[in-house]
Amino acid sequence: MSRFRNRAFTLIELLVVIAIIAILAAILFPVFAQAKFAAKKTSSLSGLKQMALGLQMYAADYDDMAVPEYGWAEDPATNSNQYHYNNTWVGRTFPYIKNRAIYFDKTISEINNYDTLYQDPYFPDPYYTYTWAWVTTFSLNVGGYSRTYGSSYWGPSTSAPSAQRSLTAFEDVSARLAVAPTRYGSISNWSWMRFLVPEAAWPTYDRYANTFSWYQLVSDSRKQYGNRIVGAFADGHAGTFGPEKFVKYYNDNPGATEANTWAEVGQQFENRDLYKFWGVSWLPN
Repeated sequence: MSRFRNRAFTLIELLVVIAIIAILAAILFPVFAQAKFAAKKTSSLSGLKQMALGLQMYAADYDDMAVPEYGWAEDPATNSNQYHYNNTWVGRTFPYIKNRAIYFDKTISEINNYDTLYQDPYFPDPYYTYTWAWVTTFSLNVGGYSRTYGSSYWGPSTSAPSAQRSLTAFEDVSARLAVAPTRYGSISNWSWMRFLVPEAAWPTYDRYANTFSWYQLVSDSRKQYGNRIVGAFADGHAGTFGPEKFVKYYNDNPGATEANTWAEVGQQFENRDLYKFWGVSWLPN
């Protein structure tokens, strides 16, 4: 007769095993999630490095001038809607990069179809339908990297004549932000291919935008990145930057607000030497 008898688990033993598995899962799942996000962040940083080098190669081919960010209608007789063409800065640098997925931040969902037009939910007119090269989630710094405006005032930077910047004019090319992740309101998988300076430097820091906002485009990427946001820089490197680069406005805690007016934003730029990072729309350097 065998010295050992077959016996089943008791209910208590089974519950103990299940409890142990549940505890291990609770411990390990956040670790797996953090590891997955870290991998996506690394992938995005690698993509930004390639974009930074693509911007450098473009400038080398065009007398050291920064790439223009906006597109135009190439064949107005057939289709006069500029948003239906891919000749934004994305399309212009694509021949150097040759990978459309790189222009989309890996920490959020990527678009599913590069051959369709995307309807803007905040501007439902059929005219506002865009090709993939307009709705990338990595966006170019306008007014700080790609071009200057002929206005010398602190305020919205879209109303004055402009000129493309020369990369050699930058005071500190290694400090100048060229590309950053952006968030288009509550949309999860696409954004807008450019952001404006100085607007993007002055966000409402204690709220996220539910609709389109020039002020929130860059800062709202904190939804995924937290305090350290990735970016590509004008000298060709990629790195991270934090809340110290923003002039923060607080809606729910106004006492913490760093600037309430454009004049105060300008003073913050002066005091903290933020010109080197963001650039300013009317200064060539």
